[in-house]
Amino acid sequence: MTVINQEQLRFNQPQQRYITARGKKQGISVWGRGTGKSSIIAWDIHQIVKTMPRSCWVIVGSTYKQVLTRTLPSTVAGLERLGYRLNRDYYIGRKPPPALGWERPFEGPLSYDHFIIFKNGTGFHLVSLDAGGSASRGLNVDGFIGDEALLFDKTKLDADLSATNRGNGQYFGKNPMHHGVFLFSSMPWGDTGRWLLDKSKYYAQEGVDLEERQNELIDAQVRFLDAETDEEKLYIWREQVVPMMKAVRYFPSQRDRGTFYSEANAFDNIQNLGLQYMLDQRAFMTDFTFQIEMMNRRPTTVEGGFYPKLDQARHVVECANDDFVLGLTDEKKGGLNLKKLIAAGGSRFLGDADFSDSRGDSDCRSHKPLRISVDWGGKITTMLVGQPHLDKQEYRLLKGFYVKHPAFIDDLVEAVTNYYSCHLRKEIEFLADEEYGNATRVDNEFTLNETLMAAFRKKNWRIQRYGLGRIPGHPTRYLLAQELLGERNPNLLRIRINKVNCKDVVTAMLLAPVSQDSKGRIVKVKKSEGKKDFPQENATHFTDNVDLHFLSCGTEIVNAAVDFSQLLIVSS
Repeated sequence: MTVINQEQLRFNQPQQRYITARGKKQGISVWGRGTGKSSIIAWDIHQIVKTMPRSCWVIVGSTYKQVLTRTLPSTVAGLERLGYRLNRDYYIGRKPPPALGWERPFEGPLSYDHFIIFKNGTGFHLVSLDAGGSASRGLNVDGFIGDEALLFDKTKLDADLSATNRGNGQYFGKNPMHHGVFLFSSMPWGDTGRWLLDKSKYYAQEGVDLEERQNELIDAQVRFLDAETDEEKLYIWREQVVPMMKAVRYFPSQRDRGTFYSEANAFDNIQNLGLQYMLDQRAFMTDFTFQIEMMNRRPTTVEGGFYPKLDQARHVVECANDDFVLGLTDEKKGGLNLKKLIAAGGSRFLGDADFSDSRGDSDCRSHKPLRISVDWGGKITTMLVGQPHLDKQEYRLLKGFYVKHPAFIDDLVEAVTNYYSCHLRKEIEFLADEEYGNATRVDNEFTLNETLMAAFRKKNWRIQRYGLGRIPGHPTRYLLAQELLGERNPNLLRIRINKVNCKDVVTAMLLAPVSQDSKGRIVKVKKSEGKKDFPQENATHFTDNVDLHFLSCGTEIVNAAVDFSQLLIVSS
């Protein structure tokens, strides 16, 4: 029998809303950091085990790497708070010993490699959307749970998984959770995951402007944190924050098959997190990052920016090496090894150690050289790793790295060589910026480019310059990006960007504005690089890295006998 630990189980307000929402068949929870998503996923599993014995569900992730290294460890921790013990009350990735006499699901799996089984026969398939449908093909399940749904390909979700959510009405037809879809996510950035926010449209039909209400609440909460005196904080808390938080109401849609959409931010869990934690995060993070990560504010993108042809659905792709992750097994006990999975998942929070490496990336070809570009800055130095895949006619942007002052070249090279420590061909093609990279610092007789190359050689990597010559101006780079991302010319390489490893790179591209100088020529607006409250990893630094990679694979465009210096922006 499972005994819930009452001391460890204290639900915050968003969790209580979710648990008590009646009649929900589709739960969409867009909650920020520190709000307790993993605890609610564990609660859903507990309710399913308790009320639907021998049912079969799916826990889905964008990749096996995501579902096994991110979702699974936090879910195991959440189940433990509910009294469930791994290898006592349930097994992961292996069949329970026959001597235990556990029940089987009504429609159980032939293989338990990617399966969670509980004592009473309730089971959960661990499924990857990136497996091309093969992971869920042929299944008949009673519902599914998804974590970090902002990473999901909506088309794959509908085509490969939704069709499996069928059957067993004779057993569970009266259970309100039967054939439910419960998705959890942090706030989508850019256009990816925008379909999740569209699930909130039923509030507008009921006369509730959800986005405006949330923005007003977030503004008041941030004013409270920024207040200079305790008296001012107390006034804002009593007169503004508390009344607004009490007025917040979320409810299931009556028209749309019981859809229940809700949002939450760290303030909703302040009793557990503590005020000092919030103040520390406010001081540590830039305003932009704090607003999205902690306060769960909906971000904006630049309409018609410097990269208007960037299409996240086409260019930004999943690149997890699921075969590597699935091989992280426990050699003694069998099944998956949680410690190895956690390490492979990388850092979960700011400041955490990151033990992941390139073996978890399917887009990195270990027998091929890596191509790097560097953007030198006083506040931040960024590096972007890429690789041409000529057999697929693709140019892959693999991973972005950055260090902030006072960290510099040695720290950046250390991060890169650690991540690619298992790369077989330790060879680098350096897309050197001959203008800024050939500058010297007062404390070093060598140029920045020379110092970087020496640091890589010290780590036993071979490195050579990939000659780009003089870097063209913004009009040429703008046109080049249009041509490469537009994919109209079949002779050009197609650009594909790693969704997870290049999140900051893509964000920087989405937020890069375009304008005209006094002569009407196209310019990339780089004001974000001078703003103290703007996260420099999302400023335009990374876009200059991107431009260098584009120049390395779009030479026929750049070398065409056309003068782009007078290229103008024409608006209709």
